Amino acid sequence: MNESGMNKSDLIAPPIRSRKVAVITACVIIFLIVVDLLMTRQIVPYNNASETVMFIFTIVVAYGIGSWILLGYTKQAISGLRAKSRFINTMYWAVTIIQFCLLAILVFVIFNNSSRFPVLSVYLISSFSTLIIIRIITFKFFSWYSRGKRNIMVLFFGIATATFGFSILEDAYTKLILVKVIEEKSPPGAIPQSSFLYKTVEKYHAEIEYKVVNPQTTTLWIVPTSQLTLDNELNYFTVFPYLFTWLAVAALLRQYYRTIRIGKLPLKFWIALSIPMALYLIGSGLIFHAYDPYRFYFRILFRAGTIGSSVLFGLAFYLITRRTGEAMNVGAGKVKDYLTISSIGVILIGISFSTSALQQTYGVAAHSLVLLASYLFTVGLYSSAIAVSQDSSLRQSIRASLLELVNNIGTAQMEQEIERRVLKVGREQQDVLSEQSGIESSLTEEDMKQYLEQVIQEIKKERPQS
Repeated sequence: MNESGMNKSDLIAPPIRSRKVAVITACVIIFLIVVDLLMTRQIVPYNNASETVMFIFTIVVAYGIGSWILLGYTKQAISGLRAKSRFINTMYWAVTIIQFCLLAILVFVIFNNSSRFPVLSVYLISSFSTLIIIRIITFKFFSWYSRGKRNIMVLFFGIATATFGFSILEDAYTKLILVKVIEEKSPPGAIPQSSFLYKTVEKYHAEIEYKVVNPQTTTLWIVPTSQLTLDNELNYFTVFPYLFTWLAVAALLRQYYRTIRIGKLPLKFWIALSIPMALYLIGSGLIFHAYDPYRFYFRILFRAGTIGSSVLFGLAFYLITRRTGEAMNVGAGKVKDYLTISSIGVILIGISFSTSALQQTYGVAAHSLVLLASYLFTVGLYSSAIAVSQDSSLRQSIRASLLELVNNIGTAQMEQEIERRVLKVGREQQDVLSEQSGIESSLTEEDMKQYLEQVIQEIKKERPQS
């Protein structure tokens, strides 16, 4: 380490400690990816110039500055956990290295777009790396469900991540197996352009999905007519991750509302939850068939539902952070950092994955951000679970120590001695848990004293009066 106290890793992911900076950065990235999504889905008009601009912006902002800030913020938030867990540390560095390798490949594509291999490698690397991360968090969800109180919210999140993993495989199968690439000579005087067509052409006995015209060659991405039914059925599978995530978030908000008020989740909450999902289901064509004259309007509904649902999922996590300080007595704000990281990830997952990777520049770049998004969601949620579990264990230790002492000390004069001895045990247990997990407990000594007082009052009520 040099005189300034910096090492090489700090140059890759500096300690960005401001939650506000991370949230603002995420908002800018989300805006860019939304525009990318709407362009690849033929809702926002575009030309060669706008495609180039969006490609450069996506690379510089999302893969360059944005990833640098978000990974730096994540690095400092999970620093204690990384120090104690080789798995978490390895996952952090693997994602960081892969993310900046993708940046390098995409920068190369800006200056040399003559071959499809660099773009294909970006898609493959991000997709299969994401699949590994999703498998990890899916395993964790089902493990928490089976070992815990079988909370339905945890089950829904587990099913959502499991089906999302299948969606990644489905997308890879479609792009690599079902979709065929044809190159032919361009007609004289051809104007360079690209467009999504989704039109069946008898000449190729296929539906043309995407077309790129260059002065010398024209490249077509097609799905053979014989495979169209399979392609459409596989596309419907993407509904399941959204559906189960919606159910999980609804359960999360219901549980959150019950912790701050007595009663059921108000009707206005259910309406706000239902509108994006209704738009998504209607626009998908699953309920009503999207006939050609109205296909554009169905696309608008579908993408409005996609974007709205993704933002809603993220806001649900972020909403919990506003209450965390009061409900959990969080001093250092670590759990808030973890939930903020998760909220950023869950918004980016849905929007980036919905961007068409058939578009060979900004489309692939936006779609491949699903790797960063999945990592943020996974590591944020995993760290939150450990932190909350640690505080719960510490509270249980305090209660157990207190009950043991009360059995031997029955007079009111001894309450100060009880407090002194129990807090000593609590501090020792706190050190042990921090050493094991790498995460500092959010409970301060004042928090432990307040909890101790609550337990004392409970015991006084339960014990028979002499």
